[in-house]
Amino acid sequence: MKRFLSILLAATVMMTSVFCVSAFAAETPKTDALLDRFETEDEVLVTIDSGKTMLFGFLSSDIKNTIAIKDNVVAYEYTAGFIKIRVIASDTGIYAFFPSLPYFYVKLDFNPVAGADIWEFVKDAANLTQGLTQYVDSYTEKVNGKEYYVEEYNDREFVTSKFYYDGDNLVMLNVVDVSTLSVQNTYFDEISFEVEDDFFKIPKGAFDLSPILTGLIISLMAAA
Repeated sequence: MKRFLSILLAATVMMTSVFCVSAFAAETPKTDALLDRFETEDEVLVTIDSGKTMLFGFLSSDIKNTIAIKDNVVAYEYTAGFIKIRVIASDTGIYAFFPSLPYFYVKLDFNPVAGADIWEFVKDAANLTQGLTQYVDSYTEKVNGKEYYVEEYNDREFVTSKFYYDGDNLVMLNVVDVSTLSVQNTYFDEISFEVEDDFFKIPKGAFDLSPILTGLIISLMAAA
């Protein structure tokens, strides 16, 4: 009887272990799941923290770069302290304005990506990234005293990419290329798959300064 119970217990333990290993193996890495969303969604906003700059030579300010895509419109926003510039590229042209001074804008009728399927480019980039990299391992790592969940990938040759997560949020990408002895860190402030429509709109009632600025530029060129 004892022998039978021992065999039954051992079999139960083995089955439980196999189930746990299978469940873990079937779990999709956070990075693959994130890249999969880029292939299936139709809008996204990514904000990258690009470090600090000195405004006017004395005012330390954070630099942030935000790019957003919705349908077939692209918006880019550059922020350095209180200075913020937004550029919107759509089928009707390229527009630039200051969100904090929404009274005027400048427009270029020429848009090099007009008519292109922007979101298709995003999907292709995500798919290419997954095709060129392979998952290696996941673990926790402390950076500046804070513990992060890390997923490590490589390109099967020279480049190692480590994705750092705070919970489910990707906060940093560390890329090391041993062939060039280069290290690059990218810091993410936000990755969202919901973007407000207003982010892609020209401020209501804003004045088009393009004719004035175009005339000024022509005058300066003529004087030169």
